[in-house]
Amino acid sequence: MDPSFFCPAIGASEFIENLMNSFCKEMYEGLYSVADSQFKGMFESLNGMISDSTTFITQSPQAWSSTAYSFIKSIAENVCIPLAGCIITFVFCLELIHMVQDNNQMHAITPEKVVIVMLKLGIFLLIASKSFDIVMGVYDIGSWAAKHVNPDAAGSVGNINLNQILSPPMDDKYDLGLVFNMLINMILICLARVVVFALAVAIFVQTNMWYLELLIYTSVAPLPMSTFMNREWGQIGNNYVRKIIAVCFQGFFMLVAFGLYSALVTNMQFADGDEFMLKLFMTIGCGCALFFILCKSGNISASVFNAH
Repeated sequence: MDPSFFCPAIGASEFIENLMNSFCKEMYEGLYSVADSQFKGMFESLNGMISDSTTFITQSPQAWSSTAYSFIKSIAENVCIPLAGCIITFVFCLELIHMVQDNNQMHAITPEKVVIVMLKLGIFLLIASKSFDIVMGVYDIGSWAAKHVNPDAAGSVGNINLNQILSPPMDDKYDLGLVFNMLINMILICLARVVVFALAVAIFVQTNMWYLELLIYTSVAPLPMSTFMNREWGQIGNNYVRKIIAVCFQGFFMLVAFGLYSALVTNMQFADGDEFMLKLFMTIGCGCALFFILCKSGNISASVFNAH
């Protein structure tokens, strides 16, 4: 016979305990479902932004924004090329003055020296007039290198589920303590998603800023390239060439950073028993590290090519 028949208090206590367990279980599962959707959305937003940034990096400036590309090209051709012609004229006059000074007041000038000076003038006029296309050719080289970075490794952070780092109780026993812990975890995940979304937007903005920097440097290409004719003024052109190579290869270093981030997060498999807070903050920390290394990608590229 059921003992609760003789002691109604025992049956009432079990009923209340089962009722509280069912109530806590429903609350826990509801909070867990919300936390799981927010956790997945956190990585989906970051993955989506990284994928968009990867696509932007591997495309041409004209495909990125045809309007901005046309605007910059018109500035280079209609504003900077005439100014470059003035600079070349000034530098050519300096070359003539130096040639006169170095050749005993024109007494030692030979026709070959005059032909060489005129040939240099023609070559650098051609370089200045085609400087925009030259810079775009340098960009094509950097884009070729960027496209050969594995796009799969640079566009995803892997599949990480909430049940890998936060599992329901195995004994199917629920209480208010578990519910409050799950509530706190859900709030932390929601806050983390806000932080990750801000990081994703910052990464996207950083990628677009690279294109803006590239186009701004490209717009004035005829000016520094018009100084190659003179030995002293030629340092301006040399520094510009190193800088534009560094800017063009910055996209390559960005994709390398994406690939390292993907490998880091994918291999970040925690052992059972690790703290949920540790796992969550390490995941966010990887996103912060990616953003900061993207911000330093320009300095890294400039250091490699000795540009300043």
